[in-house]
Amino acid sequence: MVKAHYFLMPDYYPTFRCKMGDCRHACCEGWRVSLSLDDYFKLEAEECSSELREKIDRGVKVSLQPTPDAYAYIQHDYFGNCPLRLKDGRCALHAEMGENALAQVCKLYPRGIRKYPNYECSCANSCEAVIEHLIKKEAPIEFIKKEQELDVPTAPRRKVNFFTEGREEAIRLWLIGIMQNRRLGVSKRLLSLGLALKILEDCLHNKDLNGLDALLKAPFKPKLPKFEVGRQHIEFGIEIMEQLLSFIDNNSDSVREYGEQALAYFGDNDDVISKYNNAQRRFEQNFPKWEIWFEHLLVNHMFFEQFPFQDRPLGLWEEYVGISAVYSLLRFLAIGYMANHNGEESFVDMASAVFRLVDHTDFDLFAAELLKDLNCNTPQKIFDLIVL
Repeated sequence: MVKAHYFLMPDYYPTFRCKMGDCRHACCEGWRVSLSLDDYFKLEAEECSSELREKIDRGVKVSLQPTPDAYAYIQHDYFGNCPLRLKDGRCALHAEMGENALAQVCKLYPRGIRKYPNYECSCANSCEAVIEHLIKKEAPIEFIKKEQELDVPTAPRRKVNFFTEGREEAIRLWLIGIMQNRRLGVSKRLLSLGLALKILEDCLHNKDLNGLDALLKAPFKPKLPKFEVGRQHIEFGIEIMEQLLSFIDNNSDSVREYGEQALAYFGDNDDVISKYNNAQRRFEQNFPKWEIWFEHLLVNHMFFEQFPFQDRPLGLWEEYVGISAVYSLLRFLAIGYMANHNGEESFVDMASAVFRLVDHTDFDLFAAELLKDLNCNTPQKIFDLIVL
């Protein structure tokens, strides 16, 4: 029996609606969707048409190293599409058998519903409908508590690798508040976030609850270095993005098309600075609310992923390097790819592709490791990168 609970959620959540077959890019594109043990055998036992049964049998494979949570996976066709997807964009299983026949991951997506550490729900940026919803919103995202009867999926308790004394939610919302400080540009907010995490890490490491509580109660007003973006920042940022995109292309198809077009625009000639400045000016003129868009995307991502408590053995600085890589990739593609594309639709397609990579892989983790290997994980180098 589903019980009602008060869920913490972003204010857009109650009105979010799936586009169904109207999506230009299905949520399952470039995503190896895993099925749990229970979902796999439930799917195998479904009584359905012979045509659908053939699609299920050919498209759903047991993993080589199955676990109860990831027992099987949906094997994409040659074009990278789910074999259960119909020509009109709908899911064949959903169309024939109804919502209850879907695996839990397909039934919920892009919604994330969690019980630990507290009840909360939100939506992932990897869904184009979520991004379309966010870029039409001007006011900062608010986080509200609302009573809902939601079927909370079974999931192991997330580990928090820090001493927090139950203050995870307060810490997360405080960090989100820094990203919503519109008195600063987005790059400066991201730099402020890094400085805040440095101070926060000291409090948590020293188990300084008084210092932590004082930090969370007062507005964060860091002393920021002067922002003087020069040729060296642009050249350094583009070089790092080339390395990052090369690594991504060898491991994922999600953003290959967008990355290749962005890199092709800049090329390898001496005119790269003027090209960058022209593309930046064009993007910001065409999309004058771009900073609000980036704010919403980063804030929504932080809440959905429960940043910086993302259930992995990383320090807060490593988590910061990861989210800086997310921002830098999104910003670089927004400037380079959009130099030859127009309209909100193109931006949404690019941004949702970025977050299909980020949300469905360990991008934050491997990006942090790659930036470390490239000597781009010190505060000064991260600053040089995020001002791109």
